[in-house]
Amino acid sequence: MSPITSTLASNPVSRRRSGREGPRELTTAFRRYVERVQALEAPTAKDDLEAAIFLAQDIMGRPAGAAVEPMLVAENASSIRQLAKAVRRTGRGAVGQPALLARAIVLARELEGPTAQRAHGRRGELAGAAR
Repeated sequence: MSPITSTLASNPVSRRRSGREGPRELTTAFRRYVERVQALEAPTAKDDLEAAIFLAQDIMGRPAGAAVEPMLVAENASSIRQLAKAVRRTGRGAVGQPALLARAIVLARELEGPTAQRAHGRRGELAGAAR
């Protein structure tokens, strides 16, 4: 009988994900955000918003140029500005700060989701908890 040369797996072993790609991708996206924020000499709120939108696109895998709902931007404006200020204040070591990375991920997720779905989900959770 001849040996089996193919497997049922869709990806060969050498191309399978090891589980480490996700954290590397997050770190790379955050590094690009830090570089974008720290490269500005006189940053404005608009600059911080653009950097946050690029961050959300990188982290959440959204296509470049995808619009973010204005309501989400308004709801998260203070978080956007605070994160950018914290990154500038931290300086070169900002990429190595897990707390800043966590804040960036939370912000990206907030900018990603539609308000209607999140509000509906919250109402459903609250309604279920009240029963």
